[in-house]
Amino acid sequence: MRLLAVFVLTLPLAAQRSELPEFVAGDQCLFCHRNDIGPVWGKNAHNTAVLLKEGEEFTLGAHRKQRNLKRTGYGRFAMQEPDGSWNQTKFADRCAGCHTTAVNADTKAFAEVAIDCYACHGVVDLNHSNDTSLILLSKKNKTSARTVASICGSCHLRGGVSKGKGFRYAFHFVAGDDLFTDYQADWKKADDASLHAGDRHVYRNIRDVLQNNSEVTCLSCHNVHGSNSQKHRRVLTSAVCLDCHNETGPKKNVKRYRAVSATCELR
Repeated sequence: MRLLAVFVLTLPLAAQRSELPEFVAGDQCLFCHRNDIGPVWGKNAHNTAVLLKEGEEFTLGAHRKQRNLKRTGYGRFAMQEPDGSWNQTKFADRCAGCHTTAVNADTKAFAEVAIDCYACHGVVDLNHSNDTSLILLSKKNKTSARTVASICGSCHLRGGVSKGKGFRYAFHFVAGDDLFTDYQADWKKADDASLHAGDRHVYRNIRDVLQNNSEVTCLSCHNVHGSNSQKHRRVLTSAVCLDCHNETGPKKNVKRYRAVSATCELR
């Protein structure tokens, strides 16, 4: 994780923020969490959402498709196209909202490469070392299912649009806010068999939280810091499980599918 201090101005929570709040950067978090989070964070998918290659060059993506990036200014990347040319706007328009932290919706410049602690835990009360219930998503914080759905959905609910700005990502969302005051999704996608199975899974889960008051969230199954599915062993079989798992046979034999996304240019 790269070293940064704090950013922009503090504002009260609002449905749509005109500016992003001040926040503590992840390296400061790891000073205290170096023994529990530190050993696994280096390889965490959130921390590697954008990877440093060398100098000012970075890589976006993994597995099937990778794209080269290079800095073009503060909070800005140019993306290399398959023909070798450099696109100056595509990363800001399509990718920044989910692959970087604290994107300023007016300038489309980001504050932190990859996904920082702030993206999921929000603005940190500095008294949390004495009372961990002050931290969103902590074991002692009774984070509501809708809040969890908002946090995870701000990146993983692909295909929606910001009502405030028309972006493909939420406008100035901060963990703890209600994502769905601005971010609009088509819930019919939850039952669209042609949709990429992983995306359909997210749509179905978040729809159930919002419309059916389900208490089963992404965190019911996924161990985010550890990037593993250890929690799956404690979850009973249900309809949402069958998006990835077969109805019969060993649960470790998951369905095979290819990621498809118009936004990410995966086909």
